[in-house]
Amino acid sequence: MEISNELAKELIIDHYESPSNKVEGKPKGKYLYGHNDSPSCIDNIDGYVLIQNGKVKDAKFSGIGCAICTSSTDLLVDEIIGKTVAQAKKIIANYLGMILGKKFDKKLLGKLIVYKNVNKQANRVKCAMTGIQAIEKAIDSYEK
Repeated sequence: MEISNELAKELIIDHYESPSNKVEGKPKGKYLYGHNDSPSCIDNIDGYVLIQNGKVKDAKFSGIGCAICTSSTDLLVDEIIGKTVAQAKKIIANYLGMILGKKFDKKLLGKLIVYKNVNKQANRVKCAMTGIQAIEKAIDSYEK
C-alpha cells in the first residue's frame, strides 16, 4: 500500500485528533491489559485487548500520548481487530521492525506504513512504539 505524504499527514492528524479506539478508563468486559509509558515524554498508554476463540475481537486504549503515539496506537488497533492472535503479533513485530529500521514486510502493515520514516527521527521512535507495546503486552498476557 503506497500512501502519499499528504495522505500520511492527514491520517496521523485524524487519528490523533479523533481516535476511534481511545476510551476513558477501562472498557467493560474481559479485556486483557498492558501498560507502557515513556520516561522521556508524556506518552503513557494503557492497552486493552478482547480475545475470543483465538481472535482479536476488540481492542482499545486509554491514556495520554503525543500525535505519533496516539495515532499509531489507534491505527494499529484498526489493523488487528478481526485478526488471529498470531496475525496480530506478526503485524506488531513487522511494525516495530519498521520503526527500528530493521527488515519488515510492508504488505502486513496496511495504513501503519505512514510511519515508515519515523526511524529517521530518533526522538520520535519511542513515541511510535509506546502505545503499540502496551497493546502487545495485553496480547502477550493471553498466552500466559
